[in-house]
Amino acid sequence: MSYVTDGAMLSRSWEAQRHDSDKRSNLFHGLARIMLSLGKPRLPRIGSFTLDNSGIISLTNRPLTLRLQALENEGINTDMSSDYTYSAVDQYLLDFLNCHNNRIYQQPNSVHHQDDGRQQLAALTMMRAILPHFVDRNLRHGPFIFTLTDMHQSNIFVDDQWNITSLIDLEWASSLPVELQGPPYWLSGKSLDGMPPGKHLEDFGQMVEEFMKAFEVEEALVVDKAQPLFYSALMRKCWETGSFWYFHAVGSPKGMYTLFNDHIQRTFCAEHCDTTLFDGVVSSYWAHDVDPVIEKKLKRMAIKSNCGMRYSPTPILLIAPR
Repeated sequence: MSYVTDGAMLSRSWEAQRHDSDKRSNLFHGLARIMLSLGKPRLPRIGSFTLDNSGIISLTNRPLTLRLQALENEGINTDMSSDYTYSAVDQYLLDFLNCHNNRIYQQPNSVHHQDDGRQQLAALTMMRAILPHFVDRNLRHGPFIFTLTDMHQSNIFVDDQWNITSLIDLEWASSLPVELQGPPYWLSGKSLDGMPPGKHLEDFGQMVEEFMKAFEVEEALVVDKAQPLFYSALMRKCWETGSFWYFHAVGSPKGMYTLFNDHIQRTFCAEHCDTTLFDGVVSSYWAHDVDPVIEKKLKRMAIKSNCGMRYSPTPILLIAPR
């Protein structure tokens, strides 16, 4: 077991010092250099590396991200076999959206009430329908790059000036579409689904702009001066078009509806974000068995609730003798 001796976890100083512009600059430039370095080799497929019994490394495993593993740990079938890789971006995203469908079917508490069920299913239906708006057809078959999918404050070690000294927990790294490489959502200081339109989102937008400028500076140092900044331009495009939020929604089964409602749906029709009519109509196209699915989930929730009430211990009032 290795032990990190140089630096401290970024999470220890993040909240107290994240408003220090000099330290942020050091961090952003360091992250950019790491991302650009990992993105140099163009990989042939979407997937993960595996090591066979002969010690040979090959890109022959499914893209095993932390969120995919979390679904399977909860007993949800992902329908992604361990030896399957992808050659097209949309195929991978549609398969991950299918994991959302399986979560609805298989997770006991996936639906809390009728409106909740309709809202989730309407969002899932639209996520499949609007996928072409957020995926660049020119990048459908790559490039694919080595990406760290679990790079958060507790996995980054920094010195006193927030220069990066070490990274840990690299086992969730995968070969992923270059479009999925973007500014870390945790720059906001909020959860991924905790930034509705308003001040928090505006603050995050400022952090994103600061990060992208640092990324542009670092990319300009490693490419030919006559060559356009491919990664920086693509990152900025994904942010401006909303692809940033779409890709995060695909990869976040529990936060998908909130991300869709707060950041995706309103770019098409803001009025639909606050109407139940939209959810009622669109959710019917999720599958042929929408009503039975929701009814079955709610019955199970009711049975579980009744059992909990039936077997909960009855409080006993103790009265001291006079």
